[in-house]
Amino acid sequence: MKLIRRSAWGARAYRTPGGATRYARPRRGVKIHYLGSHYTDRPHDRCAAYVRSLQDSHMDGNGWSDIGYSFVVCTHGHVFEGRGLDRRNSANGNTSLNEQDYAVCALVGSSGLTEPTDAQLHGLRDAIDHCRREGAAGPWLGGHKDGYPTSCPGGPLHAWVRAGARRPVGTAPEHPQEETEMPTELRESVAGGPALPAGRWTLVKMAADTALVQGPCAYTVTVYATVTGAPGTRVSGRFQDTVLATGRASLDLPMDAGTIGPDGRLDLTLTRPGTLPAGVQLRLELRADQPVTLTHRVLRGLRWTA
Repeated sequence: MKLIRRSAWGARAYRTPGGATRYARPRRGVKIHYLGSHYTDRPHDRCAAYVRSLQDSHMDGNGWSDIGYSFVVCTHGHVFEGRGLDRRNSANGNTSLNEQDYAVCALVGSSGLTEPTDAQLHGLRDAIDHCRREGAAGPWLGGHKDGYPTSCPGGPLHAWVRAGARRPVGTAPEHPQEETEMPTELRESVAGGPALPAGRWTLVKMAADTALVQGPCAYTVTVYATVTGAPGTRVSGRFQDTVLATGRASLDLPMDAGTIGPDGRLDLTLTRPGTLPAGVQLRLELRADQPVTLTHRVLRGLRWTA
């Protein structure tokens, strides 16, 4: 994969707080985009300047906090890092759609250059695989127009996506990619739950086990839980990597999970991507400043075997 990081193409700093918004749940998949305007191909040494102009247009013209796409792919097959794997894009149409899928844009237009090059298709395939392998994107793949009223990504690109986004026949990428293993989808729901004491970190069980996932693997998991108790009670959460052989745990910093509302209920969401070596489990702890009851929890996520 010919990845060009933000610092290498001269990206402006994104605006905060909007540009720092991280994905709150695993991505369903990847949406492919095009420019929707006239585009003329250019030598590769001018592509970075074009990506900078695209960022300027999004930030100064649209008022966005950064370039809208997760990645941008030029006709030479290079993948420019936009918002990347962790920060939510703003190209898919609305907040919900931006949260749902990564946004990868090909530098082709609605006029001028409208057909992607073979090198560009390889770059797009590289970006898709990168989002799945490193960003925990699910297997769904579509165009911007799938689920949003637009002509993007145009006829040629949309046809390629609908046909499975395969690499061009008879050509090979400069750096061949291994086939990406499809992730295992994690789904678990447990009703009822224990009382949690005040001021003490307590492991959360999913069914009969405290493990959310066990290595060796790469993963992204989201835990949804319902906590009941006195209104105003603050609840925190933290993940830990526990070595089974020793029982020793590496603890994340605590995260504010929210405050129990006037109805005596808090529905919280906690997400973590990462990797685990063999013999290590990912677990979750909760803590409240007053006694509470954990009445329901749901695990959703994706797991890749390492």
